[in-house]
Amino acid sequence: MNEYAMEAENVTVQYVKGKRVKALDEFSLKLHKEQLIGLIGANGSGKTTFFKVCSGAIAATTGKISVLDEKVNFNLAMQEELAFCNPELPIKGNLPVRKVLELYAGMYPHFDVAFANKLLDLFGVSGKKRIQELSLGNRAITYFIFTLATRAKVTLLDEPFNGIDFEKRKLAYEVLLRDYIENPRTILISSHNLAELKPILSEMVLIHEGKVIFYEEMDTIREMLFRADGDKEQAEAFLNREEIITVNSGELGTYFIGRGSVNGEFAKEVKKAGMKISAVEPEDVCVYLTSKRKESELECLWK
Repeated sequence: MNEYAMEAENVTVQYVKGKRVKALDEFSLKLHKEQLIGLIGANGSGKTTFFKVCSGAIAATTGKISVLDEKVNFNLAMQEELAFCNPELPIKGNLPVRKVLELYAGMYPHFDVAFANKLLDLFGVSGKKRIQELSLGNRAITYFIFTLATRAKVTLLDEPFNGIDFEKRKLAYEVLLRDYIENPRTILISSHNLAELKPILSEMVLIHEGKVIFYEEMDTIREMLFRADGDKEQAEAFLNREEIITVNSGELGTYFIGRGSVNGEFAKEVKKAGMKISAVEPEDVCVYLTSKRKESELECLWK
């Protein structure tokens, strides 16, 4: 039995908007089954394009992709086990929420109507209101509720909490984690707010400019990089090391980011030299591994 819920092999998606742009560039990824996975990347990194290819909304220019061992396009059995939460869904805005619920129930054989109604009550969304009458936040939470209630084996959540206030986002994270525990399946969720999302994730995919940077367990990501703070002379002793990611030196002191755990041999060596060692959080790991901007460039603002 295949251990992967989704497999993408050298998937490229090209758009032509004045000039040819690769939204995905030989993108390869194998997602483990029954994991709650974060898909992280900056705007334009290819997250939404990847979701659309997985769901069959668009076709890849080249490459192969399968979900649950089946080709994506024109496969009704697979589509019943794949749910995609996207605010661009072609649902008429004049339909009431309860009618949209009925549509979801008709499309997905495992849809839990009672669960969906309980969540609508919990988040204060009226079933009588039309979709177009809902606020941006309530519309987003409604799509999230219906997608979660499908209990599809593969659930894709593309920035599902945009426009939702902090209190409801926190509640939504709790609901998502609890329902994943009660009903294990593969859930892939993209977000700009990794700091909020990371407590519920088991794994994370980082993508940048249409390519996969890494796909790792959260515990592994927390051990990827460390930060070393000290004075300029202390830091200079290590700046020729290939493990160094970036260096910043300014009025407030000098630090560098190094590859490896705070308990690794390189970090121990740096600490022995008198520098202060600290862990780098996953959200900062993403920044350091994809950003082209050097933090030292900011110094020119105050000169």
